[in-house]
Amino acid sequence: MIILLSPAKMFSKSKTTSNQVPYFQNEALSLIKQLKKKKISDFMDKMKISEKLAHEVKEYYTNFGNDQFSAIHTYDGQAYKGFDVSSASHELLDKMNDQLYILSGLYGMIKPLDAISYYRLDIKDNIIRNLYPFWKKKIASYLKEYHHHELFINLASSEYSKVLPKDINIITIDFLQIQKGKYKSISMFVKKMRGMMARYLIEHDISDLELMKKIELDGYTYDLNKSSADLLIFSKEV
Repeated sequence: MIILLSPAKMFSKSKTTSNQVPYFQNEALSLIKQLKKKKISDFMDKMKISEKLAHEVKEYYTNFGNDQFSAIHTYDGQAYKGFDVSSASHELLDKMNDQLYILSGLYGMIKPLDAISYYRLDIKDNIIRNLYPFWKKKIASYLKEYHHHELFINLASSEYSKVLPKDINIITIDFLQIQKGKYKSISMFVKKMRGMMARYLIEHDISDLELMKKIELDGYTYDLNKSSADLLIFSKEV
C-alpha cells in the first residue's frame, strides 16, 4: 500500500539532514535553472504573493542546493503538524520511507527522507510552464515501474491529485465536520487529519479497507452515507 500526501508551503526550523536523493532530482534542477532567471515581479504576478515573500522565494532559488534537509522534517504545514514526525521512532521513519510519497510541483514525487532545499512552486503555478503535463507522464511511468498493482491511499489535495494517473487502484480519504446538521470541509482541520491518518495507517500497518473503516481518529469516524467505493469519508460532529 502506498500513501500520498501534498507538500506544504511552510518550512520548519529542523535541520535534519539526509543523503537520500529524490528520484526526479534532475528534473527538479532543470526547473530550478528556469526559475533562477525569473524576476521578483514575475514571482509576485504569477504566484500572487507579496513583494516581501517574492524576495524570499527568489532567495530560495538563488541559494538552491546549498542546504538540503529531510523532506518530512522540513515541511511544516498542518498535515505535517498532524503527522508529528518529531515523535516518530526510527522504525516508523523507515516504514514511512517505504510507504509514503509527497507530491511536489518541483520534485514531482519525493520520499519522506529525500533531501530537499527550500522552495515555493505549487503544482498549479504556471510561472515557467504548465506543470501538470510535465509531471503526469513521469509520475505515471514511475508508479507503473515501481508500484504496479499496489493500492494507493490518496491523502493529497485535489489540486495535487490531478497529477496522478487515472488507471491506478486508488482510494481517496477525506474529512468533514458536521455543524448543526450540515457537513462542512474546513481546510485547516482537513489538512491536519490527512497527516494524522497517514501516520496512523503506517504505524498500525493497516492496508485493509474494512479495517480502515473502523478507525476512530481525533473524533472522526467512517461515514457510510457520505462514502463511496473509491472515497472514504470520515466525519466528526462539532
